[in-house]
Amino acid sequence: MSTKSSRAADRAHIAEIDAKILVLRHSIQLLEAEKMCTQERLNEYMYPVLTLPNETVAEIFIHFLPAYPSPPPMTGPLSPTVLTHICHTWREIAFTTPALWRGISYPDRSESRSVTSDQGGLLQILQSWLSRSGCLPLSFCMAPVAAMLSDESLAALNAHHTRWEHITFVVEADADALRAQGATPLLKQLEIEPCSDKSLYFGEAPQLRSATVWRFSTVLPWSQLTSLTLICRPFDCSAILRHAVNLIHCHLALLGDSEVLEDDVELSSLESLILTQEGVDDAPTQYLGTLITPALRTLEVPEAFLEPYPIATLQALS
Repeated sequence: MSTKSSRAADRAHIAEIDAKILVLRHSIQLLEAEKMCTQERLNEYMYPVLTLPNETVAEIFIHFLPAYPSPPPMTGPLSPTVLTHICHTWREIAFTTPALWRGISYPDRSESRSVTSDQGGLLQILQSWLSRSGCLPLSFCMAPVAAMLSDESLAALNAHHTRWEHITFVVEADADALRAQGATPLLKQLEIEPCSDKSLYFGEAPQLRSATVWRFSTVLPWSQLTSLTLICRPFDCSAILRHAVNLIHCHLALLGDSEVLEDDVELSSLESLILTQEGVDDAPTQYLGTLITPALRTLEVPEAFLEPYPIATLQALS
């Protein structure tokens, strides 16, 4: 039951509570001020790595990747895209460092499922890397098990053909984008696997020295090559080798068995030769005897290629 004295006591208690609240509010204000000062000290602190000049950070980023021309993966912990997820500063540095994006590895089927489920997504990624790479020479690598380049991706890559330096890809030989390709003044190494017998021409490549060709339909400036890998029939290999007079290193992966060959082929500068067989046909046992290689220092060949007269076959090389 409320009485005059109990009401007076309640009023006094409320006054005590208000006084405590004022004290607590004052304490909170002091703590807020202390927190602000502490945060300001933290904000003023600069982590040592963030004090480095942007040029130095960019150089560190470049050394994070495989040495050019080996390309990094498009995604995952070894991709340059990882560097764009750390902080805003690093993101800006990565996007403005063309050397991070000049080596492009087109994902194989297993990777492409994790990167994107459609060719349009891959095309967008390819275009972004090509744009970020600026004016630098390009290295493009498509794994042997990769899905074939779409016409749109090939067109995007071909738009930068003057920057091609190291190129490995699988294409439809009648792709309009590749047929429209112009000179490749920086191209040094080419590996190409066309998927039809229509001719592909790479004649305007003054720096091209190394090539891997999967079909006879590809036309290159053979005489300027010093390293060549051919995957084709023995007859076609011989037709190409007659023009590749400056070869130093050669790997022939022969398709099919022995054919009736024309005159011998002389490769006066050839120092190393590897012969292998593709497919299940009988070994082309007579092919090695058609090559004259007076400067040869290294030979790697299956024993079956030397039959039926191994010693005579080896002596004929010189």
